[in-house]
Amino acid sequence: PRRPKMPLPFLKRDLPNPGRLEELKREAQNTLTPDVFEGARFEFNKTFSQKFALLHNVFLGAAGQPGSYEFGANFGDEAVMLASRIDMQGRLNGRVNAQVSDSTLLRLQAQVGPDNSNNSFKADVDYKGSDFTLSGYYMGGGLMGLHYMQSLTDSLALGAEGFYHTKNTNVRGGAGAARLVWGGKGENVATAKVGTFGHGAVELAYSRKVSDKVGLATELQYFHNQLCTFGLGYEFRLRQATFKGLVQSDTTCSAALEERISNGVSLLLSAQLNHKKKDYKFGVGLSIGSAERPRAHLQIAARLADAALLPRE
Repeated sequence: PRRPKMPLPFLKRDLPNPGRLEELKREAQNTLTPDVFEGARFEFNKTFSQKFALLHNVFLGAAGQPGSYEFGANFGDEAVMLASRIDMQGRLNGRVNAQVSDSTLLRLQAQVGPDNSNNSFKADVDYKGSDFTLSGYYMGGGLMGLHYMQSLTDSLALGAEGFYHTKNTNVRGGAGAARLVWGGKGENVATAKVGTFGHGAVELAYSRKVSDKVGLATELQYFHNQLCTFGLGYEFRLRQATFKGLVQSDTTCSAALEERISNGVSLLLSAQLNHKKKDYKFGVGLSIGSAERPRAHLQIAARLADAALLPRE
């Protein structure tokens, strides 16, 4: 009698969705990005309903640096998220996320300034399948690209991306990526990305969730004939505080502490030291807002802080 054939793991149809390729190293990135700032910062968040919230940010720079004020408004429900920020110089940042269907997400972001020198626009479309994600984007100026991530097993996902500039044909290239998750609860995540950026680039990242309160991450970036950087980060989540630290290969050490003083009030402390360059930054801040913010508001705030077009002061 014939032996039954063993099913191949990558032929399974109930594989998890791997997420977008641009979020390949999301676990490591969360640990490796402490909220470092210099001077004094005051944040006030006011939630009016489950869909609408306002925010006020006041920043007082170090000696010789001017202060600034930023106003923001956020609206979000299950289908649409709208977010905007404007500062004292008249720079307006905006973002729209629209859930077109159960599988399709449209993302628009733009920045407009009074002098028109830093204006920018980007449009993304994400299609989320059961075990894959396909994304396409277009940036003002003519740059467009495609991302694709596919789960092969419960632990392994592979992806690829390509980009092309319509006005400068010399700007084009691509990359391949891999993501491996293992452990009883998926506490280990390793990622790799190899691309043709510049003369060639390699990005490696690894994150480990030691426990519910402790996380570690490391990252290596190599750009051929240019530079190579390495970083080691750690995160401690206590009952009333969150502490993040980062040590980089250029001797820069960064740390950030968020201490929840009371319901809806947090104290922010940050520091960054580079003894080799004699560069030191220290910051202190206070964040006031509702402890039970709506889910959409939290998602918008996180995306605003992480988006390259919408930098956080």
